[in-house]
Amino acid sequence: MLLSKKGPHLAVLLGCTFYGMTGLFLVHIRDMPITSIIFYRLFFGLLLIMLFVLGTGRVRELKPGKKKISLLMQGIFVVVNMFFYFICVRETCVSIAILLEYTAPIYVMLASPFLLKEKIGKESIAALLVAITGVFLVIRPEGGFSEFELSGSHFIGIASGLFAGMILAAIIMNVRILKSEYSEFPIAFWGTAISCLFMVPFAFESPLPLIAENMPALMSFGMASVGLGGILTTIGFANLESQTGSLLALIEPVAGVFFDVVVLGISLSSTTLFGCLLVLIASLIVSFRDSSELDGLQPDSTEKMEPC
Repeated sequence: MLLSKKGPHLAVLLGCTFYGMTGLFLVHIRDMPITSIIFYRLFFGLLLIMLFVLGTGRVRELKPGKKKISLLMQGIFVVVNMFFYFICVRETCVSIAILLEYTAPIYVMLASPFLLKEKIGKESIAALLVAITGVFLVIRPEGGFSEFELSGSHFIGIASGLFAGMILAAIIMNVRILKSEYSEFPIAFWGTAISCLFMVPFAFESPLPLIAENMPALMSFGMASVGLGGILTTIGFANLESQTGSLLALIEPVAGVFFDVVVLGISLSSTTLFGCLLVLIASLIVSFRDSSELDGLQPDSTEKMEPC
């Protein structure tokens, strides 16, 4: 029963761990433009999602129903998010890009009461404040912001990361909107398929020999992040309040930093690591909040609760 209750939470945490592997794949992709990388990431992710759909006999669920505009917007959001995210990666670094993108809970917290009629709990506010503090510590230059020049390519990277966070917030909330009409697999499939279609013109932006050289890394990247990560996070976001989903997704920065340090050997300051710890604490706060709410509903309840 506990596993059933925590299923969506675990799906988000595991899916975002796959997303956190971005740095592991990017270091093996040589001399390809951002747009071309995005296409192949989407293409191989879509291929894996399609195999899941075929293997589980859910092909009929892919038929578009209502809310076609929301499905289209999901694909557009995915493309725009990836584009600005990778600009941030190129101009700053993977760790900063991930953490800037995951300012998304701020925007979700502000917008969800109006768009989704979700209530803002004290625990959510506390978790958000802890997470913001963690993000601040990670992106803060060692000499403080007084030495931080808001110009040039670094500023473009920071601005791109923040905009990617806004778009991620839109993706998370749009999944909740689509869930009333579609199951998780069609949402993951169409969001990826539409975004992949938009990127087709960039498929051969790189020379064929270069594409062939990078193919193993591109395949692994797409299947791990867009395929497995996309399916798992969609399942989680669809079955959790958008505030909860966005806060749990903050595990990606922690995973990204972990892979940077352990696998890539990147040296990070103690301040950065402490910021990551705060982000992790924020995820735990919101997870325990949901656990307490569900436990409070179990005793003496005469209503039949649907499993998540």
